[in-house]
Amino acid sequence: MLVALFMAMAGIGAYVSLTLIIKGEDTVVVPDLVGKDVLYGLEILSDLGLNTRVRGTAYHDQVPKNHVIDQDPDAGAAIKRGRDVKIRVSRGPETILMPNLAGLSLQQSRILLTENGLCQGLLSGMTSPRFDAGQIMAQYPPPGGIVSRNTCADLLISRGPSSPAFPMVDLSGLPPESAIRRLEQMQLAVGSIRIVRRTGTPLDTIVDQMPPSGQRVAPGVRVDLTVNRSNVGRRAGETENADQVELFRFSLENGFLKKRVQVRMNQPQISLNLFDDFLSPGQEIWLLVPKSGNPTIRVYVDDQLVETRIMYGH
Repeated sequence: MLVALFMAMAGIGAYVSLTLIIKGEDTVVVPDLVGKDVLYGLEILSDLGLNTRVRGTAYHDQVPKNHVIDQDPDAGAAIKRGRDVKIRVSRGPETILMPNLAGLSLQQSRILLTENGLCQGLLSGMTSPRFDAGQIMAQYPPPGGIVSRNTCADLLISRGPSSPAFPMVDLSGLPPESAIRRLEQMQLAVGSIRIVRRTGTPLDTIVDQMPPSGQRVAPGVRVDLTVNRSNVGRRAGETENADQVELFRFSLENGFLKKRVQVRMNQPQISLNLFDDFLSPGQEIWLLVPKSGNPTIRVYVDDQLVETRIMYGH
């Protein structure tokens, strides 16, 4: 009987020990994640064989952004491996300090506002000798003020130093190509180009301009030009001083050898060869092309068509 009792006690002990061992391997104690960084919590739960489920986010004045507000099950609970631990993540305080955007570019300010749960408001600009073009000069609400999330900041953007005006130069008598290069050097824009036919005046030269010479202009102003041309491309029935032209530019791609470039203009009942010569790599040609009749311009390089453009008139 003693032997039988001893064997029964030994069996019960072995069963209980084995059950506890198995149970200890299948269950884990839930760690305390409240106030911890989300990435840290993910790593801890993953090491314990538990799954992480984010059940939502919320603003919180005490818990920093991207930290755990609460959890389910609570810390200290024993659960089986493979179970879910639900957490709620903080979006940070609902009110924050408005960041200082002065000196940043518009793109940089947008990124900073978005990172802080804010948005861009109205944009306005003005010249400034202190800020480069595109930099933020001022903002509202001002930096350092306490604002709510989703507040939009109105931004004042610098247009750079003011551009001083200068007298318009006299372009009369210049070939159109030289006049256009002069305008580009002065940071002026080429406006409309008009063709007239005036006897007693050298052909292919500027005979009129607007604004006129001597008038004060600023960079970016459009300058309209009038060119004295022969009657190339003129069709019967067209009135004098009515032709409108457009500047056609073509640049040969970089390389090592010269290539033959041909520019042809096709209109109803008219076909003209505007240019036919060899160009060096990178060399550019400028041509004034009449837009009446919506001509088609085709560019050939070594007899291969490389560009087609329709010049639409008014």
